[in-house]
Amino acid sequence: MGNLGASAHGLYAEDVQRMAKNDLAAPGPDAVVATGKFIGDLDEGFAIALYRPRNATGPLPAVVFLPGRVAPESQYESYARALASRGFVVAVRGWYSPMESDRELAADARRIAHWLVAERLADPARIGAAGHSMGAKDAILAALEEDSLFHAVVAIDPDDNGRNSVAHGAIAKLKPALLLVGAEVAWKASSVCAPLANNYERFFENAPAGTAKLTLREADHVQVMDDPNGFGYGICRCGKADSRVVRNLARRATVQFFVEKLQGIALPAVAMGADGLYTVKSNDKLAANDKLAQATASAARPARVTRATTR
Repeated sequence: MGNLGASAHGLYAEDVQRMAKNDLAAPGPDAVVATGKFIGDLDEGFAIALYRPRNATGPLPAVVFLPGRVAPESQYESYARALASRGFVVAVRGWYSPMESDRELAADARRIAHWLVAERLADPARIGAAGHSMGAKDAILAALEEDSLFHAVVAIDPDDNGRNSVAHGAIAKLKPALLLVGAEVAWKASSVCAPLANNYERFFENAPAGTAKLTLREADHVQVMDDPNGFGYGICRCGKADSRVVRNLARRATVQFFVEKLQGIALPAVAMGADGLYTVKSNDKLAANDKLAQATASAARPARVTRATTR
């Protein structure tokens, strides 16, 4: 609880030193206030890390972020700071027990969103949900269970493991705009790290038309986190990609998606080179997204684009 500091920490601080100031993965123009809060009572409540622009007033666009199972909220600080420094209020749900169910975590996301609105921090017409792993699945579940509450969702390498499947049917009814960020080779590691039967591709197969998918080439399940080499994450490490490149690309795409969907601001194309593959699902095909698939002149290699017909 209390003050979480005004600037980037750890590997994010190191990443920032190597970024251009206008990079969406880097801090934006606004100074950020970060504080720890507790929602509810000691029996049924939980902690959140709250990030907001220092000088902003009135309800703002907001994002509720759900961590992966047993991952601390600090592993997603970079995502929160990148968004908050561009005019968002971001609430990252604190660490939760491995016994937490999907429906309980999804309910927590909705509870956080309602709290943000009640505190006049969030504009109820501009709230998004995001998460990683189990948190990504349950960000989608939260939007399915109360679709008028969330208006955009980013699911970072979701895993459909558990009793309540989202990928195999329910996701087809999702109304908010959805971006799936997938780690291409996560399935090669432990079975608890988004195996093929439950990974982001399964979500995309049944997702509504208009769903976007960013595949992070040669990346594993934990490389999207701020510190993928933390204690206990070794069972998910199998990626050959540069972790710095992976987490920066995932963060860059997340920020762009929410800025466009919740702030209504059109942004320049994201340069991915061969590190990412971006596709958008339509009714009869997977068409390469013309905007994000165009690599800028500064990209080392051209972006790879897929055009395929679904069955």
